[in-house]
Amino acid sequence: MKRQIKLITAFAAATAAFALSANAASISVNSGPVGQEVDGQSAGAEVTSTSWNDKMAGNFGATDVKDDSGATLVGTTVSVQTSWTNTSGSGTSDGHHTLMNGGLDNGGGPQGWTIENVPYASYDVYIYYDGGSNGSRGGSMQIWDSDNSDAVLAAQSGYDTATFSGSYLQATGDGTDGAGQGLDTNYVKLTGLTASNIKIRSIADQLGGGDGTKRAPMNGFQIVESVPEPSTTALLGLGGLALVFRRRK
Repeated sequence: MKRQIKLITAFAAATAAFALSANAASISVNSGPVGQEVDGQSAGAEVTSTSWNDKMAGNFGATDVKDDSGATLVGTTVSVQTSWTNTSGSGTSDGHHTLMNGGLDNGGGPQGWTIENVPYASYDVYIYYDGGSNGSRGGSMQIWDSDNSDAVLAAQSGYDTATFSGSYLQATGDGTDGAGQGLDTNYVKLTGLTASNIKIRSIADQLGGGDGTKRAPMNGFQIVESVPEPSTTALLGLGGLALVFRRRK
């Protein structure tokens, strides 16, 4: 009996330690006009971070990035492609509003980010967008495989029809109301990715032409490591512990 109690105690301690260590690592990038920096402020939909990489206006080459701990990731770089940035009018009252206030908005032309050497074996990508309140913006938010002729790895349509109000709204399905109108959303989540070198791109479509020009702005993104849920691992551990007890009977 004492042996069993010791085993249970050891398992409980290990499970608690795992729960503390199972927080997903992440890389957060904000892009937009100079003056819309987010680093040091809390921002993000499902995974918030105060460690943001502000890659602001302009086309520039690959630069190093840091993760959510603030540590620079050796070999992991991000470059930005756009010739124009814009502000949506959401303001800068906090990190969330600042993130959504300015972004890449190239009038429907090529824009996005190139990420080299993603450090996670499996990960999800969150893409944030807000084009303001003067009409619908958006289209297909995509992840491309840089090592495979830019093949599309994942895509999700998303549109926004109003300025960010402080609430994150995830796009799902085809992003519309089923009657040909884009639903008001401001981020997409693309899951289960494993490629080391990727591009993030937005492809504007006819629903993203609120002012007569097809536009699909993007404000920033997060790459979030996929880790097992602590509850799942705990259940597996309990199953193993039950087998130990059964053999000792």
